[in-house]
Amino acid sequence: MLDHKTTSEEIVASPEKLHQLYRRTLVIVVLSQVFGGAGLAAGITVGALLAQDMLGTDAYSGVPVALLTLGSAGAAYLIGRISQRHGRRIGLAGGFLTGGISALGVVLAAVTNNVWLLFISLLFYGAGTASNLQARYAGTDLATAKQRGKAISIALVSTTIGAVAGPNLVGVMGEVAASIGVPSLAGPFILGAAAFILAGLILLIFMRPDPLLVSKALENENLKDSEISPKSYSEKE
Repeated sequence: MLDHKTTSEEIVASPEKLHQLYRRTLVIVVLSQVFGGAGLAAGITVGALLAQDMLGTDAYSGVPVALLTLGSAGAAYLIGRISQRHGRRIGLAGGFLTGGISALGVVLAAVTNNVWLLFISLLFYGAGTASNLQARYAGTDLATAKQRGKAISIALVSTTIGAVAGPNLVGVMGEVAASIGVPSLAGPFILGAAAFILAGLILLIFMRPDPLLVSKALENENLKDSEISPKSYSEKE
């Protein structure tokens, strides 16, 4: 049975454990994508409206989307670098948690009517978006060539479920926000915070052993085998 103490070498040496980790990783990715999709859709849906309401004009209504896009692009690079060095778990979880905390920053900005805090929070909220887009590839790290298409499709469907649920909860979250003294347009960001933080915690707690690190170990093992085989053949000659 797999647990967080199982090493990459033990998994690489056992096809059964390798398959178990692939299936387990796919389940974890599905869960994180459902929550991540909800957080992504909730924020994008009302970000411009919130900025317009706080500024009293629609002249800068495009700024929130621009900041989300810029933040997502920068975070995608950082998450990729961290994932390559420390594994998917740290990179993706860090991105989701950053997005979740930033969503709380948006709520605080709405309560205090602080536009600069709003813009800074929206910039870092893009980290959750970047993690959501990159998390689907964690499902393909240990997939065979025939399984990769199916793994990506499952992840995309999971994101769609969350993305559909998010906007449909905008009205409900607006009422919840108003009931606790928060501007109603900030309500969806409460959902976004909860969704991104849950997605991050799921990855941080359960994505062990890390599929990318195991994939690298498997690649190194295959490389060693390919180097040993010709050498052994030449020695026989």
